[in-house]
Amino acid sequence: MKRTLLSFLGLSALCAMLAATANAAEIDYSAVYGGVLDGFYRLMAGDSGEPAEVEGETGVQEVAARLEDRSAIFDRVGYVIQDFSGDEVPELLIGAIAERKDSVCAGSEIYALYTCVDGAPRFVFEGYARSAYRVMGAGKFFYRGSGGAAYSMFGTYVLSRDGTSLACGDYYFTFPKGERFEKLGFYHNTLGQLDRAASRELKISEEKFWRMQAKLEEQTRSVELTPFSEYKPAGENAPAANRAEPLVRAQWAKDVPAGISVCGEFVASSSEPQAKILFSADRAVKDFKVLALAFESVDENGKVSFAVKELYRLDQLAPEHPLAVVTTFFGDLPNNGVSYVGEDGATRNFAVNVSGEDGSLVLTEF
Repeated sequence: MKRTLLSFLGLSALCAMLAATANAAEIDYSAVYGGVLDGFYRLMAGDSGEPAEVEGETGVQEVAARLEDRSAIFDRVGYVIQDFSGDEVPELLIGAIAERKDSVCAGSEIYALYTCVDGAPRFVFEGYARSAYRVMGAGKFFYRGSGGAAYSMFGTYVLSRDGTSLACGDYYFTFPKGERFEKLGFYHNTLGQLDRAASRELKISEEKFWRMQAKLEEQTRSVELTPFSEYKPAGENAPAANRAEPLVRAQWAKDVPAGISVCGEFVASSSEPQAKILFSADRAVKDFKVLALAFESVDENGKVSFAVKELYRLDQLAPEHPLAVVTTFFGDLPNNGVSYVGEDGATRNFAVNVSGEDGSLVLTEF
């Protein structure tokens, strides 16, 4: 009787597991996570017409803030729907694209991770510059954090079997010690807390401490990611991933190839140091304006707003009639801009930025 009961219970458990697996297989997880993906898409697009109500957005916002051309973010951030916890229910991972080979994109750094509970997405954790997570495999993640110059943390975390929470495996950190806090102490616990009282002090050198971090980081692995440039958001009002490239170009006048004649010049600023910019058009655009910009605000989606003042206007900027503008750049925030009416009749506004990579001029739409 006992053996029969145990066999029955075992068979019941097996049937329940098979039923759960079958149910998981029937669920369209791309649809389950569709709202989250749409939200991150809107966040990256900087669309102000519809809020991007997503959790775990910090890392993506940091990426957007570093880019001269915001549209480039769609090729910097990707996603994958994959079972990381091992419960047959795939999670949604939003991460950084760090590798490209042919048409395959991959990366290990995580910006946000979601799981599915009762057919709905549930936010689990996020990663960003000062609190970063990377994939190690088998539901395990490498962690690296910083609380300032004297406080560095690293370790491992494990995703729960149901994918809804993280548990600390190992947590190593530095903490200043000595009467004047002139030395660094090295500590370890399994609580994930920056707490010396709950930790064991490690009697090791600073060099060995960082070697331990490097050894763990070497165990991270990349997962294949689909770039958001390939994602098609739902709804007729979804923002365009890659808006049409500007019909107007901005170049330093000194970099303009010989033989191109300047057909007009406008002095927008007499302050030093002055710089001369050449604006040219691939195809004729109407109502071209030179603008003075003053920063006003940035919304929760990272979209910047400027106060705009018109300085100069042309009925048309034509390819054969480029315009030179003498102006001044003040600080890191853009203070120069242009606008024009495109072929579709829509007015487009651009800030003139100096690239942090090669010093060239970049037009960023706002």
